Amino acid sequence: MSDTLSTKVRLILCAALVVLLAAPAATAKEGAQAHLLQRLPSDPAPGSLVTVRWSVDVPGPHGTRVPFGADGMFVRLTGKTGATTRATAVHSGPPYQARVRVPAGGMHAVRFGLMGTACNAARCWSSPMWFPLVRG
Repeated sequence: MSDTLSTKVRLILCAALVVLLAAPAATAKEGAQAHLLQRLPSDPAPGSLVTVRWSVDVPGPHGTRVPFGADGMFVRLTGKTGATTRATAVHSGPPYQARVRVPAGGMHAVRFGLMGTACNAARCWSSPMWFPLVRG
């Protein structure tokens, strides 16, 4: 087998393994929802640091919801100008907490995610999974 073909076969096998290993994790995160655990400041100055506390839960048995824990959870703030900032949670399990800088334009939107990796036969790249924020 040529070196080029051998490399392609290894990449394809590696990608297939990643897909197989990621399938149970993706299934476990279906229906996940993020919840703010404290109010965010109403009008923080751009460039200032704010502490964001949140949890994520997933559907459990008999219609219940159970906490979801993972390394790589993060919060992303978006300003009115479209500028974004991001911070990774300091814990790998709920509740999550991160100090994040307020982007230019102030705080217009907040999103919660879990950083992951996606791959194809040629390469891998960062690929976040986003969790909808449930208010109330």
